[in-house]
Amino acid sequence: MKQLLTFVCVCCMFPVFAQQTTMIKQLNGKTVPSENIQKRLQQLVDSAKLAGLQVAIINDNKTVWTSSFGYKDTETRQRLNDSTVMYAASLTKPVSAYIFMRLAEKGIFSLDKPVQAYLKKPIGEYPKWKDLADDTASFNRITPRMLLSHSSGLPVLRQLYNNKTNLIAKPGEKFYYSNEGINLLGVIIEEYTGKPLEVIAREEVFAPLQMPRTSMIWEKSFENNFSYAYFKDGKKYGSERRESSRAAGSMTTTASDYARFFINLMTQKGLSKAAYQQLLSAQIKVTSKRGFGPLKDSLTHENDAIKLSWGLGIGLFQSPHGKGFFHTGHGDANQNYAVAFPEKGIAVVLLSNSENFETVSAEIVKACIGDIYSPMKWLGHLDH
Repeated sequence: MKQLLTFVCVCCMFPVFAQQTTMIKQLNGKTVPSENIQKRLQQLVDSAKLAGLQVAIINDNKTVWTSSFGYKDTETRQRLNDSTVMYAASLTKPVSAYIFMRLAEKGIFSLDKPVQAYLKKPIGEYPKWKDLADDTASFNRITPRMLLSHSSGLPVLRQLYNNKTNLIAKPGEKFYYSNEGINLLGVIIEEYTGKPLEVIAREEVFAPLQMPRTSMIWEKSFENNFSYAYFKDGKKYGSERRESSRAAGSMTTTASDYARFFINLMTQKGLSKAAYQQLLSAQIKVTSKRGFGPLKDSLTHENDAIKLSWGLGIGLFQSPHGKGFFHTGHGDANQNYAVAFPEKGIAVVLLSNSENFETVSAEIVKACIGDIYSPMKWLGHLDH
C-alpha cells in the first residue's frame, strides 16, 4: 500500500506526457511508426544544432501527427511546443496568391489585366517604385499573373540592386523569384479594395480555415507563446514582429495552422475548379540552376525531368507519385519548408527558428514522408 501511494504521488509530481504512436504513410506506400520519426527527427535536430523545429504531417488530406523539438528560447530553456507561433517568412506567398484568386473569383481582379490599371497613380509616382518611371512602357505590360509566377522581371529584393527596383528582365519572359513583385501585389490588393491585407487575410483565409494562431501582422495574443530565432552559431536573432502586412513575407503561424491551409489547397476547396487549374498549373518553366544567389542567372536542363515550374504563388514539380507543390520560407534566421503530393494526400509542413535548418531539410522531409523528390538542390539546401 505504501509503495502504491508513493507511485501515485510521483505520478502527480511528474506527469507523463506520452504521445500515442501513429502509423505514418510514406510516399512509397509503406507506413512508419511516429515514434520512429520522432527519434530520427530528434537525431537530425541535435546533429545540426537546430534551436527548434515544428512539424505537421498530413496523410489522407488530414493532419495525423504534429510534434515540436528544441526550444523557443534557448537562454531560458523554454521548450518549443505545437502552439508556439513562428515567423512564416515566404510561406506567406502562397497565402497571398490564394487571397488574390479569391478576390479574382469575386470579380474584383483579373489575372491578365495590367497591374497599372489597379493603381491610383502611375507607378513612378509612388516613392517606393519611383525607379520604374524610367521604363513605364515595360511596367505597363506586367499583369498579376506575372507577379504571382515570378515572371514580371522585378528583382528579388531591391537591397541586392543598390536599393533600386528597375526591371532586370522583360515582363513575362523569364522566371526571377521576386519578393518585390509579390509585395507589389499586396499593395495593389490593399489600394484597390481599400482594406488592409491583414484584414482581408483574416476574412478570406484564417477565419474560414480555423487558423487561430496565424496573422499577417503581429498580434498581442502571440506574446503568450512565441519563438525567438537563432543564427548558425547559436546567437539570438530575435523575433519577427511585423506591424504592417507584406504579401511576400510578414505572416506569423504554426505548423498545425499552416497545415490547414495546405490541406485546403490539396483538396481544392475555397476556389472553383477552373481557378485551381490556374493556380496549380505551370505558368513559367524554371530553367535556372538555383532559385536564389549567383546561380539564379545560370541555365540548366537538370530540372527538366521533374518539370520544375511555377504556378500562381507556388512551386511545382513532377514526381513518381504525381505532381508536387512546394514553397520555402527563408528569413534572416527562421527557415521553413512545406511540400504536398495531392494525388497521394500526403504533405509535411516544417517551421524552424534556426538558420541551420536548410543543412538537414532534405533529411527531415525524407524522414517525415519519404520525400526524396523535392527540388532541394535548386533551392540551395544541398550547397552547405
